[in-house]
Amino acid sequence: MPSYAFSKNRRLLKASEFQEVFDGNKVKVSHPKLLILAKPSDCEQSRLGLVIGKKNVPTAVARNRIKRAVRDTFRQIDFPLPLDIIFLARKDAGLLSSKELNLLLGQSWGRLLQRFDALENNNA
Repeated sequence: MPSYAFSKNRRLLKASEFQEVFDGNKVKVSHPKLLILAKPSDCEQSRLGLVIGKKNVPTAVARNRIKRAVRDTFRQIDFPLPLDIIFLARKDAGLLSSKELNLLLGQSWGRLLQRFDALENNNA
């Protein structure tokens, strides 16, 4: 049974780790409310970094709700290979209802997996 904990080894913690993903991302999933950047990881499991700025999501309640939803959906995805992923909230992401946010995140994780599968098939 997979572990749904979100310990430190499942997170991007250092600025250098974030910069590696920003500079070397292989896959992007874009939407007007969010952006997901990802690259294959050297670690044994996928890691997530969150960028949810006050400029785009002004209230702390909305920022925390988005972070909680992203972490929850990330934990439930079984990635076929370890990835370093950055989630960026865009303007008005905080205006989405919880239901809309969870639906959008589910679709976005699915698109990310499809794009990595396509990338793997092209490189094979």
